[in-house]
Amino acid sequence: MKQFCIPIFLFLTFCNPLLFAQTEPTKTEKAILALIDSSATAIDAGDFGKSANFLERAKKGIDSNASSLILHTYYQNLAVLAFSRFQIAEAQEAYKKSIKAALKLEDTIAIVSAYSGMANSLIVDNKFTLALRYQQDALKLLENNKTKMYYGLLANRAMTYRHMQNFTLALESFLLVKEYFQENEDFKSQAIIENNIGQLYSENIQDFKQAHAHFKRAIVLNKRINEKHQLSQNYHNVSLLFQKENQLDSAFFYIEKSMLLKNEIGDTGGLAISNNTLGTIQMAAGFYDESIVSFKKSLEISEKFGITPGLYYANMGIGKALLAKGKDAEALVNFKKVEEIAKDLESFEMKKEIIKVLFDYYKNRKDFEEALLYGDKLQAISDSISTMQNKENIDELRIQYETSLAENENKILKEKETAQQEKILVQNIFLIILLVALVVFIVLVIVLFKSNRQRKMAYQEVKKATQELEKQYQITKDKEAELFKTVALKDKIFSVLGHDLRTPLANISNLIDSMSQIELSPEEMEFMLKHLKGETNASLKTLENILQWARLQMNDKSILVSELDEDGIIIEIIKNFESNTDAKDIQVKYINKSNAILWADENQFRSIANNLIGNAIKYSPLRGEIEVTFSEERENFVLSISDQGVGISPSVIENLDTQEELISSYGTEGEKGTGIGLRIVKDFVHLHLGKITFAKNNPTGTIVTVYLPKLIKSGMNLN
Repeated sequence: MKQFCIPIFLFLTFCNPLLFAQTEPTKTEKAILALIDSSATAIDAGDFGKSANFLERAKKGIDSNASSLILHTYYQNLAVLAFSRFQIAEAQEAYKKSIKAALKLEDTIAIVSAYSGMANSLIVDNKFTLALRYQQDALKLLENNKTKMYYGLLANRAMTYRHMQNFTLALESFLLVKEYFQENEDFKSQAIIENNIGQLYSENIQDFKQAHAHFKRAIVLNKRINEKHQLSQNYHNVSLLFQKENQLDSAFFYIEKSMLLKNEIGDTGGLAISNNTLGTIQMAAGFYDESIVSFKKSLEISEKFGITPGLYYANMGIGKALLAKGKDAEALVNFKKVEEIAKDLESFEMKKEIIKVLFDYYKNRKDFEEALLYGDKLQAISDSISTMQNKENIDELRIQYETSLAENENKILKEKETAQQEKILVQNIFLIILLVALVVFIVLVIVLFKSNRQRKMAYQEVKKATQELEKQYQITKDKEAELFKTVALKDKIFSVLGHDLRTPLANISNLIDSMSQIELSPEEMEFMLKHLKGETNASLKTLENILQWARLQMNDKSILVSELDEDGIIIEIIKNFESNTDAKDIQVKYINKSNAILWADENQFRSIANNLIGNAIKYSPLRGEIEVTFSEERENFVLSISDQGVGISPSVIENLDTQEELISSYGTEGEKGTGIGLRIVKDFVHLHLGKITFAKNNPTGTIVTVYLPKLIKSGMNLN
C-alpha cells in the first residue's frame, strides 16, 4: 500500500516579513502580519483549519492599497497552507501572486522564498523541469551570497533530481550540502540532509544498508540537539524501511516510538500519517482488526484538520483491510468514499489508483458490466495522463520561447535607456559648447552624427533578432500542430482497434471454448467451423481496413499498377463470404461482360470489391439477392454491385464528401462495422482517377457503381 506523505524540503517557504521590510509597517499592517504569523504557527502544529481561519481574518484587512510586503507575506502563507493540504493548484496560484508581489518588493530573500515555494509545489505536481527552472533562478539570485539559504536550495534541487530519476546528481548534491553543514556545525540542517539521503537509498537506490546508516546518523544528531519533531520523522522512516525488509517487529517498534514523540510535541497532523503507516504494518502482519482501528484514527485526525490526502489513504486502508477479512460489501463502501475524495484531489495518480482498485474488485467478483465501466475509466485517465504529459512538453517549449522573448525585450529596454542617457549627455555638452566656442560646436555635431549612426546599427540588430525570434516561434507552432495531428491520429487508430476488433475476437474465443468443452457431431463441427471462418474473415477484413485507412491517414497514397484477373479476385472474395451468405441464405450472382484487360493496383482493387460486396451482404435481408457485374464502357471499366437491402443513408454519402467523422451502422442481422470501409473505397477509387456513384435499386436496396479509367497502363506507378 502506498504511504501517505508529502516531501520534506530543507528550505522552508515561510519567511519573516520583517527581514525584507523596507519601511516600518503601520499599526494595521502589524496586526495583519501578526494574524499571518499565527497562521504559520498553526500549520506547524498541523491545525490547518485554525490556520485558514487566521488567514481569512487577515484577508479582511487587505485592500487594493495593500503594500507589496503584506501581499507577498499573505499569499506566501496561503500557498503553504494549500500545499500542506495537498491542494496543489491553489498553492501554485497563490505562489504566482506571491512572486509578483516579491518582484515589486525588489527584495532577494522574498523573491527566493517565493521561487522556492513554487518549485516545491511543482515537484509534488510532477512538473520537474519547470520546478528545476525556478530553483535555478533562485540559486542565481544567491550566487554571490552562498549562505545557509543557498545550500538549502541546493538540497531542494537534489529532491528535484531525485524525482526526475537522476539519482547520481541527487546524491552528489546532497553530499555537497551535507559537507557545508558539517563544516558550519549546523546539526539540525545536517540531520535533515542525512534523513533525505536515507530516503534516497531506501526508496530509489534500494541500498537498505546505506539507508540504515544515514537514518542512524540523523537520529544521533537530532538526539544531540533534542530536535524531537525531526527525530519522530527519522523513526517513521526507519519503520518504513524495516517494513520493506519484512522485519515487522522492528517496524512496529519504530512507528510506536515515532507516535510517542508526536504525541509529546503535539504534532496532531503528523499522527494522521503515523496511524496510517501503523495500519499498513498491521495489515502486513495479518492483524486486520487492529489495522482498521489505526486507519480510523488517521481518518478522524484528517477530518478534524482538513487533511484531504489523509481522508484518501485512511479510507483506502480501511477498505483493503475489510476486503482481506472477506467483508466485501463494507469494503466497497469505503472504496466508493475514496473515489469521491479523489475527485477533489489534483493527483491523476491517486484517481488512477482507486479506479484500478474498483476495477479489480468488480472483476474478481465477475461483475463484468461494472468492471468494463471502470476499465474504460482506467483507460480514460491513463490517456489523460499521457495527454497532460504531452501538454507539459508543449508548455515547456512555450516557456522557453517566452523567456527568449523577455530577454530580448530587456535588451531593447537597456539599449533605449543607454540611448536616452547619451541624449542627455549630448544636451549638456551642447550647452557648454555654446559658451565656449564655435570649434566645440563642430565637435558636438560630429558626436551627434556618430551617436545617430550607432543607434541605427543597434536598431537594425534588434530588428534582425526580432525577425529571427518570430521565425523560431513559427517553427515551434508548426511542430506543435504536427504533434497534435500525430496524437489525434494515434488516438483515432487505437480507438478503432479497441472497439471494432473486440467483438469478432470475443466471438472466435467463445466458439473455440464451445468446441473444446462439448463433443460435436460432424455436422455440428462443420457448422461451427463455418461460423469460426466467418468471424475470422470478419476480423481480418476489419484489421485490413484499419491498416489501409491508417496508411491513407499518413498520406501513403501511391499505387502499383499491374495486369489483373478480375474474375479470379471477385470469385475469391465471394467464396470468402460464403459463411455470411449461407447464414442469411443470400444468393450472389457474378457476371463479367468485359473482354479488355484490367490494369489497376491489385491490393486496392481487391479492397474496393471486398468492401462493397461485404456491405451488400451486411445490409441485405434474409434470402436476398446480390448481383455483381463487371463491364466496360468506351473509357472506363465498370464494377457494379446491387442488393435488396435497406438502402444507404444520404448522411453517409454526405459524410464521405466532408470526411468529418467515421459513421457505422448495424447490418440487418446486427453485424457491426468500423465505418471506414466506404471511406477506403472512395480514396482508392480516387487514387485510380475514377469515381463512385450510389443509386436506389427498385424496389429496395442500393446500386453502387465504380468507374475505373482504361487509361491506366503498366508502368504508371503513381504517387
